[in-house]
Amino acid sequence: MHEPSRPGLRERRRRDTQQDVHEAALALFEAQGVRGTTVQQIAERAGISSRTFFRYFSSKEQAAIPGQRRLLEAIEGHTVSEQARAAGLGAVLREVGSAVEAVIAGEGGPDLEDHRRVTRLLASEPDLALLAAAQEQELVVRLRERLTPQLPNAERLAIRVLAEVAVVLWRSSWEEWAETVRDGDAPDPLEVFRRSRETLLAVVGSGDITQGLNLRRTM
Repeated sequence: MHEPSRPGLRERRRRDTQQDVHEAALALFEAQGVRGTTVQQIAERAGISSRTFFRYFSSKEQAAIPGQRRLLEAIEGHTVSEQARAAGLGAVLREVGSAVEAVIAGEGGPDLEDHRRVTRLLASEPDLALLAAAQEQELVVRLRERLTPQLPNAERLAIRVLAEVAVVLWRSSWEEWAETVRDGDAPDPLEVFRRSRETLLAVVGSGDITQGLNLRRTM
């Protein structure tokens, strides 16, 4: 197995700037609220121009919840394997779940305090919570758009269900993590995601929740 290549200098600078903007947005939102904060203030605190800000985020609210953007990047880069296509939509869902898991794994470590801060802001700032919900729907749409041409024989409903389930797993995992943190624990988000996935399979009673929705009728 090949080791993943290290990002180049330009990519590292992009990530560093993105993180600087995120941290600036969090600090200002905590200090003066979402409505009381402007893009210009965030940009100045991060040491960039407002024009540069919009290269990284489409809104000030989005700057506070970059995890959804990273998931979107993973979705847009996801290619269904030949093995999954041959095995059916259950296998495709497992692959998509693995992509979500990889994003969550990358959200751990020293950034966990960021997640605590974002959780508190989501609970206290309705505008931020509304944007998060809207972005989740965008994730569903983009995942459907990504999967549809790769699965030409799959039912439209099956792809819709698959996309909804993948994003629900993402959201429910972080919501469960946030509630556990509020209860005084500090679980690993990756472990919470895996438990969420196992719970879903237990609820539906099958390892292939898309069984029966796999293919268009050929008759």
